[in-house]
Amino acid sequence: MAEDDQERRPPGPTWQEHFHALLEEMDRRFSAAILAQDKAVQIAMIASEKAVVKAEVAAEKRFESVNEFRAQLTDQATTFMPRAEAEQRLSALAEKIDDLKGSSRAGANTLWGYLLGGASLILAVIVFLAAR
Repeated sequence: MAEDDQERRPPGPTWQEHFHALLEEMDRRFSAAILAQDKAVQIAMIASEKAVVKAEVAAEKRFESVNEFRAQLTDQATTFMPRAEAEQRLSALAEKIDDLKGSSRAGANTLWGYLLGGASLILAVIVFLAAR
């Protein structure tokens, strides 16, 4: 009967051998896929770490420039004159200008007086000399 079984059996592996070979092939493929995914994850992690480092460096540079700008603004604010002091100085200058305008008008009036007096004196001298 053993000979009959061998004659009836088709050539090639048995169902059990075939199923076992399929399982081993699936296990090999899954292992390869898991390894590929692990490599991809590692590459992504490395790229992510590089991107984070670049972002941190860029943010640090930006914050440095912002801090420099703040320092410039602080220096500028300390060198500027306060508004109240500027207005006080401007009003004092305006008063001085008004005083000068007033005194120049008074000076002009005085000058006209001296000129008129001088002209009268010269005219009196001419009349006195002509009458002689």
